[in-house]
Amino acid sequence: MKVAWVCIWALLGFSGQVLGADPLQSYNVDTSSITVSGLSAGGAMAMQYHVAFSSEIQGAAIYAGLPFACAKGGLTSANLCMYSPTTIVVANLAREINTLAGSNKIDAVSNLSGDKVFVFHGTKDTTVNPTAGHKLEQLYQEFAVVSENEYTIGAVHGFPTDFYGAACGSSSAATHYINNCNYHGAHIGLNYLLGGSLAPPASSAAGRLSEYDQREFGGTAAHSMDPTGYIYVPSGCQDRSRQCKLHIAFHGCQQSKTNLDDIYATKTGFMEVAEANNIIVLFPQAAPNIIAGNPNACWDWWGYLNANFLNKDGAQMKAVHDMMNRVSTCEASTGCNPSVTEPATTPSQGTNPTGNPITTPPTGSTGAPGECHDNDVSFRPFPGDCRYYTLCACGANVLLECASGLYFDPVLGKCNFMQLVPGCD
Repeated sequence: MKVAWVCIWALLGFSGQVLGADPLQSYNVDTSSITVSGLSAGGAMAMQYHVAFSSEIQGAAIYAGLPFACAKGGLTSANLCMYSPTTIVVANLAREINTLAGSNKIDAVSNLSGDKVFVFHGTKDTTVNPTAGHKLEQLYQEFAVVSENEYTIGAVHGFPTDFYGAACGSSSAATHYINNCNYHGAHIGLNYLLGGSLAPPASSAAGRLSEYDQREFGGTAAHSMDPTGYIYVPSGCQDRSRQCKLHIAFHGCQQSKTNLDDIYATKTGFMEVAEANNIIVLFPQAAPNIIAGNPNACWDWWGYLNANFLNKDGAQMKAVHDMMNRVSTCEASTGCNPSVTEPATTPSQGTNPTGNPITTPPTGSTGAPGECHDNDVSFRPFPGDCRYYTLCACGANVLLECASGLYFDPVLGKCNFMQLVPGCD
């Protein structure tokens, strides 16, 4: 009976559990328009990331966030930033940014001039006092960043939407720190950052939200990061024939995959905005680390990992930067050249673990996957064509296909970048 249940599970629900998350792919990205956003600790992380990599990031939307380096002194400073931000001296934080830039720990501050920042902070926020938002905006203005803000809505601490969440003035951990304020924060923030002419959010996100493996970028428990992140690729960006924009969205505390699965990705409105405007959205994921002093899966904005948390050498900063480079660097994948067309396939029933249709292998492929025994549950290469592999589940072979740009790697037992799979030229 146990074997029978394993077979049913393997055939119907194996995709995320046996294979794990797939490698992060590359897309046709306009690298001159990369933006970031974040809520609360994610807002602090968004500003850190923007300032550190200002030569590559064009703007930030920050919701209920905190200014750069205000918690450099650790948790005591972090609490002051959150509850008594009137004590924040903007000139001191500006000096910290200049010092880091002068030592080449972050990009030159001249890159910030002319960038855009959108700041949202609710009047009823008792978790991060609204004055923190004002201080954050003032700090950006020290470096000639152009700003827009919304400080008048009676929202408590959370991400503002017009379709999901608790009442605007009553959000909490139980409602994922997402507020229904009749205010589409994702669209308003991105619209400001990207020139003011974005199309309204799509009625549904018809693209692909998928998991990717963060571990190859240093996304490990030691760095208080989940092994898996999310990426949303709009339907208009999947074949890479169109150049798309890239946005990186940092969740807040208690909003990680560990806490909420994909709620921050699916219920904040970013995906619908992205679908209507061809914006790829990367949702990197932090994770709890009690030993490090981060039980709530917050991004590191007070130095719980080490003193590098503010600069380009910070573990989380570097990990996300490497993810950004992977997504936006076409050479890491195939099909990024708009002149390249995907080979035709003949679909059959079902989908593979990446969400792509299972297709019939090309005529001329040789051999069979090998004998599949009754008690087997395994993945096997398909002889003659590295794009394909089979799931052997209790006597039945199920043909599957890797996503575009990937080959089946028999060593890993899952799809991998084609250039990393030997013997598949």
